[in-house]
Amino acid sequence: KGTGNVDMVFLLQYKGEPLVMFDTFFYPVTGEMISFTKFATYISDITFQKNDNSQLLLKEIDYLDMTNAHNAANATKGFTYKIPDIPEGSFSQLRFGIGVSEDLNAMAPKDFPSNSVLSSSANYWTSWKSYIFSRTEGKIDFNGDNKMEDFFTLHAGGNDAYTQIDLEKTFTVTKDKTTTLEIVIDIEKYLNGSESLYDIRSFPSIHSLEHIPVIKILSKNMKGAVSIR
Repeated sequence: KGTGNVDMVFLLQYKGEPLVMFDTFFYPVTGEMISFTKFATYISDITFQKNDNSQLLLKEIDYLDMTNAHNAANATKGFTYKIPDIPEGSFSQLRFGIGVSEDLNAMAPKDFPSNSVLSSSANYWTSWKSYIFSRTEGKIDFNGDNKMEDFFTLHAGGNDAYTQIDLEKTFTVTKDKTTTLEIVIDIEKYLNGSESLYDIRSFPSIHSLEHIPVIKILSKNMKGAVSIR
């Protein structure tokens, strides 16, 4: 049997529209002006499920910084993550985790070679003994003067923040061909999802263990923020 390639195209959106970094949006429900300057995340255990329900694990861990791919010129094209040399076949589901799986999160940057995405101390909280699973950063106007002068840094981490995403999609990998899968992450749904509206005014910055309850809100919201086209 031959092999083919898959392009996972991640499209950041806000209320169904392309999310362009530094553009002005409005916070869900409460309506503050908001703009985004960064979105990056660890992605774990990328798995395709075959039609016979067997699993094909393709990548254990990687780090996707989608920030530059969502400038004004490229936001509609998104961020392309390439997976080469996949055995040809038919598949019914795509599965991955947002964050670092518990077994890898029990380790620290010093445990990995320098070429590993887990060797970065900048993405590790020593006090939490956890990697920073994802970063959503930007500016917001809290005082209503139409100037975005306040910063927010929503950094999710800790094993409770790990979110498994299961996306039902029938697709085929064909020998010597590239199959494209478009995955939408709607940040508005991440902030205001199935769990509840994230209270950004009370918690504009996440940086300590006492924030675990609000991190759980975001991680549950993330499940409903990711879809496949």
